[in-house]
Amino acid sequence: MELVDKFDNKRRPLGITRERNEKISGEYRQAMHCWIMNDIGQFLIQKRSETKGSYPGLWGITGGGTDSGETTIDTVKREAKEELGIDVDLDKVELMMMMRGRYTYTDIFLYRANIDLKDIVMQKEEIQEVKWATYREIKKLEEEGKLADNIARYVDMLIKLIRRDVEKKENMAEYQKMNLDYF
Repeated sequence: MELVDKFDNKRRPLGITRERNEKISGEYRQAMHCWIMNDIGQFLIQKRSETKGSYPGLWGITGGGTDSGETTIDTVKREAKEELGIDVDLDKVELMMMMRGRYTYTDIFLYRANIDLKDIVMQKEEIQEVKWATYREIKKLEEEGKLADNIARYVDMLIKLIRRDVEKKENMAEYQKMNLDYF
């Protein structure tokens, strides 16, 4: 049984711990999505296992529910290790946005890292394939119905935020290194 802490509609802790999938009106749990982006603006995406209960066989990103006593940044580190076998440098993780759904607060993080696909150890129960993809390739997956809805609904907004942040960089060398055609 996975236990989660519950929060109110202003994200204040309620002091209640419940089973992860227990849904009660006015109570919210926490979750996170972590987009991993390399230096040339590609994103590490993962094809979900065919046996997953939600979005089986569709492309998504690293994510998961926040366990009781954890913060969403703790969840980034745990889920990346569990799903991909990678150790996340939390100094390179940035909170980009937050969404409130019917029963969940989801924090959307960006982790800038150049990860060799050969170094990934996939959790077979969760994912069946990983690859680097451009924004355009991700949009094509969405058009083909191959992208999980839970990320498809906000991917355009995330890209706008990333573009804004990259354009603000005082170090223009980083900006020029990225192929913004991907965006």
